[in-house]
Amino acid sequence: MNTRFFLYGFWSLIFGVTAQLANAQSLARTAYFMENSTHRHLLNPALVPSRGYFSLPVAGEFSLGFESNMQFSNIIYPTATPGGELRTFMHKDIDANEFLSMLEPDNFLRMDLRTSILSMGFYSGTGFWTFDVAARTNMSLNLPYDLFAFAKLGMSNTEGNEYHLDNLSISGGMFTEVSLGYSQNIMNNLRIGGKLKFLGGGAHFKASMDNMDIKMSQDEWSVTTKGQMDVYGKGLALEKDSDETINGVKMGTPGLGGMGMAVDLGLTYSPIRNLDLSIGIVDLGGIKWKKENTLSAESSGQASFTGLSGITADSTNEDKIDDQLNDLKDDLLTMADFKEKAVAGDYFQKLFPTINAGMEYSLLHNKISLGALYTTRLMEDENYSEFTGSLNLRPNKWFNLSGSYSCMHGKKETFGWALGLNPGLINIFIACDYTYLKMNPQFIPLNTLTTNFQLGISIPLARGYLPDKHSF
Repeated sequence: MNTRFFLYGFWSLIFGVTAQLANAQSLARTAYFMENSTHRHLLNPALVPSRGYFSLPVAGEFSLGFESNMQFSNIIYPTATPGGELRTFMHKDIDANEFLSMLEPDNFLRMDLRTSILSMGFYSGTGFWTFDVAARTNMSLNLPYDLFAFAKLGMSNTEGNEYHLDNLSISGGMFTEVSLGYSQNIMNNLRIGGKLKFLGGGAHFKASMDNMDIKMSQDEWSVTTKGQMDVYGKGLALEKDSDETINGVKMGTPGLGGMGMAVDLGLTYSPIRNLDLSIGIVDLGGIKWKKENTLSAESSGQASFTGLSGITADSTNEDKIDDQLNDLKDDLLTMADFKEKAVAGDYFQKLFPTINAGMEYSLLHNKISLGALYTTRLMEDENYSEFTGSLNLRPNKWFNLSGSYSCMHGKKETFGWALGLNPGLINIFIACDYTYLKMNPQFIPLNTLTTNFQLGISIPLARGYLPDKHSF
């Protein structure tokens, strides 16, 4: 059995699946206190921009975010020669002990993409209405330490090796969000907001190996598995081998496979002059997937393998290697040995709610402010929290600039920035919470995989005339 080519096939499968599935916080927290940011209501429905807006399709609001406790520099290594090719951690010159010492017991990667297809907001008196149609895509991947050890070391001991790939999981999906929001002052210094969201599920996928033990010897590999795979979507079917082992998912005519609802709630309060407090929770709800749009499979048992498709390691032909990788993907699915099982019933997929709590103190007649924002995202198995401090400059209504520093994630890439331009005919908004500070000549960030980016281009509408929140 050729270990190296089996492992290349394994990584090709893992990252190939995640690329197709295309949950991190994509919305830029740095813009939370930016008054001319059109879409700040996505973080708290009680927050409103200085003017109404009509967003351009797609470019009106685009946000992409990644969260991870891994680094690119742990996975990708440059050669010593300037301008030379990049190498993965699998290269023989990369020291295994040094590489493995930089990993966590569980190594995660989450991605979230949001695009507004149609979006607008407008004032009606002191009230502010929002309407938004958006497409959202997310992915979450957890890779245990032993997966990397298995990939790097293989059977390094002549007497055999054992690896325990517990908590290996991947999930992702796509859905459409149609929302209607409204905020209103109850008192001059108190404003509340809410948003109702209608959710349409396109597809959802989750697979996990609660247990995958690999025992390697010179003669054979023994694999013990216990896992679950669920696929949700309309027009999907499982592809199977002659022995009923699942080797893929067949896409049929796409359609609406699930429906659901969610709400956003928020408020802002000014207890004393120049001090503003706010709190909001977004994405409180989920999607219900019908039983007839659900496929389910499980992996349970033990199997032994003595070879993988007759693959050889001495080939340098690129096309032949691609063919080998495709064969290896099938071999890995065979090792997992997923078999279809009956679906129990409907499934309710919860969104991951996010709580944003902010405090802002204004100086120089609101030309400058200091902001502090605490964010917690309630994940399925854990909470993901961040604290962000910001300096916000508002020399006039058409130009806003914010800089931020986040304390808990992003490692060295913790500086963020946001720019809001609203000269009259167009509103341009750009923001990023974790700005890459160090990249190699191939523009690959070296210190962290955590970042986000948000862009918005819209046509300004009428300006809002809100009550003086400090006249009490």
